Amino acid sequence: MADFVPPRRSTSFRRNASFREKQIFPVSESGDWGSSAGPRASTDSNPIAGPRASTDSNPFAGPRVSTDSNRILGPIPSTDSNRILGGSRGSSDSNSSATAASRRFHAPSFLLRSNSVSVAAIEQAIAAEVANAEASMDPSELLPEALGDWRHRSMGMQMLKRNQTLRSSKRSFTYRDPSSRVYVEGLVPHSGAAVAREVQPQPQPSADILTLDAPRHRYFVEEDSAVLAAAGATDGKVDEVDKDKQLDIPEDLYSALNVAPQATLVHLVRLYHKTLVEHGLQEDAQKIADMLADIEALEEEEEEELTGVDLLLKNGLLKYMMRIQPYLPPIPPQVVHFRNLNCTVTVQIDPGYESIHTQIVECAKGPFKESKQQKIQLLKDATGYVMPGTLTLVIGGPACGKTVMPKILAGRAVGPGSIVEGQVTYNGQDVHSVNYQRLVAFVEPQDYHYPSLTVRETMEFARDCTQYYKPKHFAKELKEMLGDVLKTGQEPKLETNLRMLGLKRVEQKPVGNAQIPTLTANEIHRVSVCEMVVGTYALYVFDSLNEAIDDALAVDLINAIRIFTRVRKTAVIASLAQPSPEVVGLFDRLIVLNRGVIVYQGPRQDALPYFESLGYFKPNHVSIAEFLEEVADPEGVQYLQAGFPRLNLDGFEAAYKDSDCYRDICRVLDSPELLQEYWMQGEHPLGVNIERSNPAEGDKPVGRVASIDEKPGSLTAVSMNHTDAIQTGDELVAVGGLKGQLEYVKMQPSKLDALCKEPTDPVRLQFERPHRDWEEHEKYPQFRRVYVQKWWPEFWLLFKREVAVTRRNKLGLIIRAVQVLVLGLLMGFLFFRVKRNANQYNMGYFRGVTFVTLLDMTLFSLSQLPGLFQERPIYYKQQGAHFFRPSTYLLAKICGSFIFSLVEATAWTFIVYFLTNLSLSEGGWHFWVFYAVIVLTVLHGSAMVRCLSALLPDPATASGVVGLLVAIFILFAGFLLPRHICPKYWIWAYYIDPLQWGITALLINEFNSNSYKVLCRDVADLSKIPQCATRLDSTIGHAYLEYLQFYTDTKWIGVGIAVIIGWILLWTAVNYYALVKLRHKAQFVVTPAAVAAFTHRRIVDEEQDVELASNAPPVKLSLSAIPVTLSWHELSYNFIAPTIRKEISILQYISGWASPGEMVAILGGAGSGKTTLLNCLAGRKVIPGRISGQILVNGYPRNQAAFARVAGYVDPIEGYQQFVTVREAVTFSAGLNAQTKLTPQEISKFVDEILELMRLGGFADTLIKSLGKNYLSVADARRVMIAAELGRNPSIIFMDEPFKLLASAVAFSFCQTLKNVADTGRTVIAALQMPSQRAFGQFNSVQILKRGGELVYFGAVGKYGELVKAYFDSIPGTPICPQKMSTAHYILDIIGDGAADRKAAKDYAFEYRTSDLALHNHIQLQRVKRSKGKLGAEVVEMSQAVSFLTSGRYIFRVMQRYYWRNLPYSWGRITTSIILAVLLGSVYWDFKYDTVLRTNIRASSLYITTLLLAITNINAALPQFLVQRQSYVQEKARARYFFFWYAFSFSVSEFEYLAVSTFLNSLIFCLMAQMAVDTAANFFLFWFVVLLLTIALTFMGIVIASVGVPQISSVLVTIVIGALTSTSGVVIPKLVLHPQGVWLYWINPIQYALNSLTSIAFYCDVNSSDCMDSGRNPSCLTNQLACPRCDCHRLRDSNNMFVWSRLKATRTLDHGRIGYDILALVCFALLFRTMTVFIWRYRDAKAEKSKGA
Repeated sequence: MADFVPPRRSTSFRRNASFREKQIFPVSESGDWGSSAGPRASTDSNPIAGPRASTDSNPFAGPRVSTDSNRILGPIPSTDSNRILGGSRGSSDSNSSATAASRRFHAPSFLLRSNSVSVAAIEQAIAAEVANAEASMDPSELLPEALGDWRHRSMGMQMLKRNQTLRSSKRSFTYRDPSSRVYVEGLVPHSGAAVAREVQPQPQPSADILTLDAPRHRYFVEEDSAVLAAAGATDGKVDEVDKDKQLDIPEDLYSALNVAPQATLVHLVRLYHKTLVEHGLQEDAQKIADMLADIEALEEEEEEELTGVDLLLKNGLLKYMMRIQPYLPPIPPQVVHFRNLNCTVTVQIDPGYESIHTQIVECAKGPFKESKQQKIQLLKDATGYVMPGTLTLVIGGPACGKTVMPKILAGRAVGPGSIVEGQVTYNGQDVHSVNYQRLVAFVEPQDYHYPSLTVRETMEFARDCTQYYKPKHFAKELKEMLGDVLKTGQEPKLETNLRMLGLKRVEQKPVGNAQIPTLTANEIHRVSVCEMVVGTYALYVFDSLNEAIDDALAVDLINAIRIFTRVRKTAVIASLAQPSPEVVGLFDRLIVLNRGVIVYQGPRQDALPYFESLGYFKPNHVSIAEFLEEVADPEGVQYLQAGFPRLNLDGFEAAYKDSDCYRDICRVLDSPELLQEYWMQGEHPLGVNIERSNPAEGDKPVGRVASIDEKPGSLTAVSMNHTDAIQTGDELVAVGGLKGQLEYVKMQPSKLDALCKEPTDPVRLQFERPHRDWEEHEKYPQFRRVYVQKWWPEFWLLFKREVAVTRRNKLGLIIRAVQVLVLGLLMGFLFFRVKRNANQYNMGYFRGVTFVTLLDMTLFSLSQLPGLFQERPIYYKQQGAHFFRPSTYLLAKICGSFIFSLVEATAWTFIVYFLTNLSLSEGGWHFWVFYAVIVLTVLHGSAMVRCLSALLPDPATASGVVGLLVAIFILFAGFLLPRHICPKYWIWAYYIDPLQWGITALLINEFNSNSYKVLCRDVADLSKIPQCATRLDSTIGHAYLEYLQFYTDTKWIGVGIAVIIGWILLWTAVNYYALVKLRHKAQFVVTPAAVAAFTHRRIVDEEQDVELASNAPPVKLSLSAIPVTLSWHELSYNFIAPTIRKEISILQYISGWASPGEMVAILGGAGSGKTTLLNCLAGRKVIPGRISGQILVNGYPRNQAAFARVAGYVDPIEGYQQFVTVREAVTFSAGLNAQTKLTPQEISKFVDEILELMRLGGFADTLIKSLGKNYLSVADARRVMIAAELGRNPSIIFMDEPFKLLASAVAFSFCQTLKNVADTGRTVIAALQMPSQRAFGQFNSVQILKRGGELVYFGAVGKYGELVKAYFDSIPGTPICPQKMSTAHYILDIIGDGAADRKAAKDYAFEYRTSDLALHNHIQLQRVKRSKGKLGAEVVEMSQAVSFLTSGRYIFRVMQRYYWRNLPYSWGRITTSIILAVLLGSVYWDFKYDTVLRTNIRASSLYITTLLLAITNINAALPQFLVQRQSYVQEKARARYFFFWYAFSFSVSEFEYLAVSTFLNSLIFCLMAQMAVDTAANFFLFWFVVLLLTIALTFMGIVIASVGVPQISSVLVTIVIGALTSTSGVVIPKLVLHPQGVWLYWINPIQYALNSLTSIAFYCDVNSSDCMDSGRNPSCLTNQLACPRCDCHRLRDSNNMFVWSRLKATRTLDHGRIGYDILALVCFALLFRTMTVFIWRYRDAKAEKSKGA
């Protein structure tokens, strides 16, 4: 080590340096770049048993690691004084050269074993040959020797032809050294710019395996300088050089050089330099050394010119922060105390599942039903503190309270039903008495953002709302310091945060969401973090900070937060899931929780020594997070050492409260003076003088900082190990002891003397000082104001955001435009140019225009409801952080939507008003009144929807309430029910109905125009307007209005407008109240099993449980799987990026295999292609036409249809069938997909074995999920998904990131479950990103991918990943894995996938391709190809073992359970039908119909009844259909379903529940309205027609939903319903329809139903013998006395005409057509259902076709 000189790192390496020291191209001290003993042949009978570890010290047949203790990670220096870049000393004698040659020219060990020639003999022969040749040594002749070992390694790459880039290469490769400058072709500098490398095309070599006899290229050395040049002459000619100096280079080596990265090429030059030194050619070696030095100098010159914040951050974030800190406004440091915190939450106990039966029973019990709530304590007696400048990690297992505690400390509400006791203070003041929203930033684990806003826009909005200190407030010195930044228009803090969080490269991308994926989940979560930290706060609280962030990025992120915390004296509280040791090591203090109880709180360094003092020791293979999460659990007994008592949770709590660290916490909290604690760590000299006092001197402190030395020391230097700067007068509290723990000398002064006698190094100290002067800092406007912005700038900021969000929602705007245009043009077509004259039919058309117009304008607003509910969590998050006031937010929403509502209303008005020929008299006054009413109606609809979205808890409830309100608005709008006929108990609804007042205003406006001012007495033909017969002195307009009971005076127009405005203001006021007061959050819902598990662990004998679990025998499955060996060869996957229209490679020539009974991991960072590889192997979610290479099953080409039968793919729980229990799901899989015929008993036994294997016995009868509700934890849900796949008895199971979002202990337990699955003879392949050390060690082999889809390793994992580390350690230049770093983290970091802006020092994909391990794997894969029939039988497509009828039984049973348990859908439809029936029945109760008007109103009741029933059922069925569609797609991918049975089961289930709901609706309505109840036959016929219409319209809605995406489908349904209601013969009778539009009437299923229903309700045989007697008694038509026994109803205001005769004439009814109407409805239902089936099959076929493309 004495000879080692640290190398000068190049700029690129220095720029990308991470936690480790990066050095280039290390070699062993002996000078070897590495030996290559070759892979050992497997001796197992299985030809693909995998690469076995070597029996010698090196487990790999790759480069050997030197055993010398002085092995260094640096290149080799020269033997003279001009050594280059550090390294060990090389030898220059002939023996060393012979030895070096012998080391380089060796054969692979597996070849040597097959030869009779010994290795020693070969080495002696090579040494003799080298010795004979040294007499006439030429430097150029040493080139092949120098590159020999590297060339041997490159041959493996050539044989495998891994890389596509081998097909192109440069024609020349020249190093020149004129005037100490280097020009490398392809690497020529361009005026200081970054080096750009070019690759020139070259013809592809022969496809055969290359040998040494392949075409060669000639390298030569110029005489005047140490130059390496390659001349690849394509025409057989060579440049004029001395032919004696030409060297023959084989084609394989030449091609390898062409694809080698620059770092590798430089390494080859180093090898050449080393060889020259070994042979004593010092002069030539010196020239090479000068050239290498120039390369480094050149790299330094080529650094990019930095500007702006990049220039300021050039030397690191710490120096930047230290530089600007003196000029920044101070942040008031907060000392946070919390005492005796207790949190109890009332949870809703879900019995597992409910059904219609249980719901009926609950309704019958009424107020006597049992309560289903229980209180659970989430936090118990938590006491402690958080100090400025510190980072505190809250850690614990599931249900430990680590989510609850940060919320309470941040002053946030825990949730509904929660009770928090205790006290939280900030600087001695209660948290709710201070302006905590300005002091605390709380980062939630959920990510809620506007998807259409870019990352930068999101950050700028957050900055403007939370950051008062702007560049205009900067001090003069700071402006000068940041001059370049401010000139470029950058905001320093925002730009720093974007770079700190790695968001700079995506700043212009929209944030996106699940439907519009523009960013990864990792990046979106970083946006959430950046959004909350872009402001200035004193305390940052992170809940599950790393939920969507991998460990490598979490290290960088927390490191940056740590720097900011230290410099600005803020504090951080964070809870993390599965933190790595590197992440934990960045925190200062830990709070370890277990089931709400603090079992440790104190310095991070003291945690392990503390638990060791209790007898619990952490093994090396267990991370500190895993240990701390498990130590207080029953599983923690595995860490207990012999001789120590085992502790339960109460024992851990008692031990903690008896510890010195807890006593010191209580001392600080009980101190009458507010104290600030801080911690320091350093080495001698410390640089401070601590004055000691005699303990006998009373209350005088034991130690005090007396002075600070002028000479710097470790405690006075800037260090991340110090949480604050030391000051004179600070008191010493604790000193690090010999055992590693702090000894609290302030409480026990006697310990100080012993500690001083044996000081430790490094020194750990805890000091304290009074916490003062913070009041002055809180007077700064940033922390004094409740809201940073003033009202008007805040409103303008929100308004601009609202307009931008609405404008970018192009799909929503297009949909709204299509609605307006289509329905507006349809309205104009149906009512085209109606004549304005004295005709009641024409006047009725205008009445219909007003009704349909206002109804459509109201319904249009309903499409905003889903978007408003999606925005609500964003509002809760930002308003909870006081980004803005509720008033400015609401007004901005109103003004932002007003613009687009105005455009919508304008378009409708111009289309409808002029096409229908409404009045334009009196200077267009009537037009503007019409326009104003339409605009107000649109605003009213928006205000109503906006209010309900804030007032109601969920979208389902809001949709139900909106539907009910719209039904009431329609019913009492005056169109179907005039004022004087409305029942008295409902008259209030008439007068407050905004739709009624809008219609009133529009009718008064139209019928007071000049066209209707003709007096009734002047009308020539009063038969066309019978209303005038009794109103001769009125105008025809007034007569028509009076007849319909509308007001006639124009002043009522103002009243109507005022009422609508009043409704708008009322909705707005309620909306404001909801925004201020209400925060809808889901109540905690848990299953009884979960409650039992939570409470069970507190009271039972835990030791017995653990012993029983550990002694349980392994579970075996009664059904064996077909042995399957899956192999993939040269697998690549490309796709066309839609935005840039460029083909992108996701995978590049990946090869590997998986054998039965093995667990194979696919490891990689974000963008490595690990999930794509998993999907390619499974044949799921990829386009096969984009895959190149081979996938073999047992050596045979994969048949995807057959492979799908033996492969299981674990989907997320969101895609699984709902409303089935765990046992039912596994039984369904086993019964439907069995490859052999099984009896029910055998299936039941197999299911029980699976449940036991997956540890799901306690959840067997628990629902997996329901709509919006999961009944299982994340780990249990994944176990269920695996169990469901095991039910199919697969041979291989694929999983994507199975450990994601799991606690460390739960992840390991889950991994053990996967191991149990593999032990049954099945293969498990899982894609992983950052597994823990223990979980990673459970896998047999791993395939590691780097970013870009290149393979860097495939081989055995070893115990806790030791073999993987050994492989990378054997590669020269690879840093050694730090002791506390997990293997997965280490690997991803060194290959450059640890963070987005970190690059690897070496091309590890290239290293693997040229390694002996790759060659060994290639040999094994070739054996697989040639092992057809030896590994197992060919997997061919087989017919299902279950019969067609058996399959139908299983599918039908699952569908029935779905409907029976789906209460929101099935029970919701029943209750809605009952409510509608009661509402309509109460309106038409005892309704007499002896006049034309009352008869029309009674007939219209059938129209509104069927219409509302059909609309509610369609809207309810659409989301259910989408859920079923998702389940169908998932099941189809598993090859489970007979499609016929799925369609049949769905149709039958719909029919059953629609039959019940329509029967109850018809029964209640008909009895209350006394309609169709004269005979039972009439009633059942009435109900059957309603049922058929409801089924037909429901199936029609499903057809529409099958065509497009949900948002488009809902709009299409609205358009179709609007068209059907307009052409059903009620709004516009058939007789007056335009001839061109009568076809719309005949294709309308509603008119067929109305014909039958009206005939059934009103039909009377007027031609019977008691009445007109078939025309023989014509006087009966008008004279009731002529036929006294005729009981048919008559119209007293229409010359005693029969009601039926009137309706038949005006509505073209035909009683004899009922049978044809029923047949037509049946045909419509069958047609729509058949169309759905064909659309589904078409989409399936199209998807299959696109896959094969």
